[in-house]
Amino acid sequence: MAIEKSQALILRVIPFRDTSKVVTAYTAERGAVALLAKGVRGPKPRFGAALELFALSDLVYYQRDSRELQFLSDAALLEPHLGLCRDTLRYAYGGGVLEFLLRVLRGPEAPGRLYDLSVRTLEVLESCPPEALVPVFRAFELKAVSFLGHRPELYRCVECGREAPEDPQGFSLQRGGMVCESCEGSVHDVLPVRAPTWGLLRRLLTSPLATLEADPPRNGEMAGLGRVLEPFFFAHLERYEPLRALRLAEALTASRRS
Repeated sequence: MAIEKSQALILRVIPFRDTSKVVTAYTAERGAVALLAKGVRGPKPRFGAALELFALSDLVYYQRDSRELQFLSDAALLEPHLGLCRDTLRYAYGGGVLEFLLRVLRGPEAPGRLYDLSVRTLEVLESCPPEALVPVFRAFELKAVSFLGHRPELYRCVECGREAPEDPQGFSLQRGGMVCESCEGSVHDVLPVRAPTWGLLRRLLTSPLATLEADPPRNGEMAGLGRVLEPFFFAHLERYEPLRALRLAEALTASRRS
């Protein structure tokens, strides 16, 4: 048994018996880890808010590779991300980040760039203008999928390698990228995509989150994006399902508009 120390994001918290919790943490060192935290519930909870959703915390736990549930020894809160809890819409998109990670992470593994992206996304969602919430979240999804090895090809035809025109017409879900007009007949799962959506996909994939926060796309430009992204995620992420948090966010947005 080894003692592990790592910074981590708290992704999921499940009450266990009277005083304990089972916590899923996305650690900077070992990826997703399931932890049993004993004696942390009650009037004066042990570790305070370090084991709440969205919390960024320093964790110490006992790691044994032969078991799925590790034992938490200590936790210290670094950043609670309280801005996500003060507004229901920000909470929904922050929850979308956690839910997405729970679907794509496969237990202990080197997190790589995805961990830093996840932490940064929650920071931006806390305080960005309301009109930037959707682009920042969708940019997170696109960048995350890319870090997981499924970066969509938006600049060359995935069939022949020809450089894409400014307004390519088709996107292959299985091949994961643009299909030129000459190759459309030989690729059988081509989804038609409008020219503005191509530009938006490229911008979300390549722009820093701070750029999208400062100069977000207009809401009208984001409208058709899910029609491309959701089938693409289904095709390439084994356990992907529509995010409940995203449906909640869309319902809250519609309610506020009405």
